[in-house]
Amino acid sequence: MYRGKDKIEYAIYYATKAHKGQERKIEHVDMIFHPFTVGMILQRAGCDEDIVVAGILHDVVEDTPATFDDIERDFGKKVRDYVYDSSEPDKSLEWEQRKEHTIEQIKNAPLGSKLIVACDKISNLEDLSDCIELYGEEKSWSSLKRNKDLQKWYYTSVYESCINGVDKNHPIFKRYKNILEHLFNY
Repeated sequence: MYRGKDKIEYAIYYATKAHKGQERKIEHVDMIFHPFTVGMILQRAGCDEDIVVAGILHDVVEDTPATFDDIERDFGKKVRDYVYDSSEPDKSLEWEQRKEHTIEQIKNAPLGSKLIVACDKISNLEDLSDCIELYGEEKSWSSLKRNKDLQKWYYTSVYESCINGVDKNHPIFKRYKNILEHLFNY
């Protein structure tokens, strides 16, 4: 528990420790770069502390031995619920099943969860865009588990779920739409 420590600073510590030794796919930078980026986008957009914390922790349960109970114990139920909404189910499921789960899970989720998922996708797509500039389309797209058409289906479907029932003019959703237009002519 963060007892007395700043909650965001403790989330950074917790995520850094949990993701130690993990790397991003294309550029082989430390994995923690991604959750930090998600948290920073959320904080810069004026999101509350629990949303920022959950953004920093959004991959901890998916990619480490940490559990939702651990998150709830250390950060509270609200953060746990945000992390739950933004996490994929069992990694042993097929890629399409996991992606369909995310699309459906986020469609009627609270705004905070939608913002976290949108920032996760923004970070992934902006990293991909940078890699395309550095390494070219073929190497960048081939580093992913599915081709460009399936990636387009996934990321545009998540966008549609994120804006379902909320103001699509929120700056985070506008940024998401911009990167979709850039990469997929959406």
